[in-house]
Amino acid sequence: MTTRPIIVIDIETLPCDNPDQIQYLLASVKPDSRLKDPAKIDADIAEKRTEVIGKTGLDGGFGRILCASASVVFGDNEHIATFASPVVDETSTLIGLLEYIEQVANSCGAGRYSAPIYVGHNLSFDLRFIAQRCVVNGVKFKKSMLPFDAKAWSEDAIDTMQVWAGFGNRITLDKLCVALGVPSPKGDIDGSKVAQAFADGRFAEIVEYNRNDVTATKACFRAMQKGGMV
Repeated sequence: MTTRPIIVIDIETLPCDNPDQIQYLLASVKPDSRLKDPAKIDADIAEKRTEVIGKTGLDGGFGRILCASASVVFGDNEHIATFASPVVDETSTLIGLLEYIEQVANSCGAGRYSAPIYVGHNLSFDLRFIAQRCVVNGVKFKKSMLPFDAKAWSEDAIDTMQVWAGFGNRITLDKLCVALGVPSPKGDIDGSKVAQAFADGRFAEIVEYNRNDVTATKACFRAMQKGGMV
């Protein structure tokens, strides 16, 4: 008999830095046709270019994974494994994460691989982004290890956001923590500020924020589990 491990996971991402891809993405940027003043046209284009590149941090085809953290839900175990590099070595980060997941899956299955159940907040984003970056970087994975297309009702994934708010609805992790009396991971860095924080050399703080997200998500999951929601 095997026991499926439950793994809480979270990633932090950065926008695209590939010059060819950036050139492709910016080629479609056009100024507002109503503008006539050259200075305003230039300002409008500059703003739109920044926005286009910034949004790639949410697109697994062009954005990058800066760090990934995972933790097994088992008794009082609070160990968190983190994979990251200040020079954004994405391939090593992905390989390290997948090796950790496989190690956990093998150790819980009496010597046989036992596919994990994933827990995360807005989990579908994380799993699909990880899978997409694996493909881009040529890192192979088993779909049983990384169910990137798992639905909200899947037995392979538990999204604390959807469990609490309902399918198609949203609640921030910070707000959920407040509702459940769990310490919030939010400080002066959140997901929308990771790129700027990285540019400012605050790599260690981003990693700490990433790990705090995992801790908070795990605590919310345990509260829901205790209350019978999962």
